[in-house]
Amino acid sequence: MNEIRYETPADQVNYTIPSVFLAGPTVRGHQPHLTSWRFDAVRIFREKGFDGNLIIPEFTDKTESDKYRYDIPVWEYNGLSRSHVILFWIPRTRELIGLTTNHEHGYWMGRDRNKIVYGRPDDAYRMTYLDIMWVEDSKRTNSKCPIYNKLDKTIDAAINLVNRIKP
Repeated sequence: MNEIRYETPADQVNYTIPSVFLAGPTVRGHQPHLTSWRFDAVRIFREKGFDGNLIIPEFTDKTESDKYRYDIPVWEYNGLSRSHVILFWIPRTRELIGLTTNHEHGYWMGRDRNKIVYGRPDDAYRMTYLDIMWVEDSKRTNSKCPIYNKLDKTIDAAINLVNRIKP
């Protein structure tokens, strides 16, 4: 499994292999007291034997900041566009609010809903709007797209989806 982070230049990522983008709230450099949910996600993907790219929109050094790094949104857009699956896990809290995640979720739901897997814990803060939009859009597209409430089940769904659409 390849862990692709901000330090990896976008043009050096091999997207001919299964690639999953881990979208959701990101712990910022000024929040060293918080722990990223992506550590658990990487561990679970590894335990499940995932053999592909995990596109992880974080720095290796958790104290690194993306402030004034205008290349970061471009890096993320490239990863979101080229990944085969976008896993949205949104463990939103009052402190880890995920405003960029809101934009990404809506944008990719409208652009390429079929590559999204969506999950959030039952106790995630202020998720009603995203949940309603997800359900209503699934009616429009006549698709069965559950909202997962456990990270491991969300990852199972992402692995199943990427395996169905083999690059």
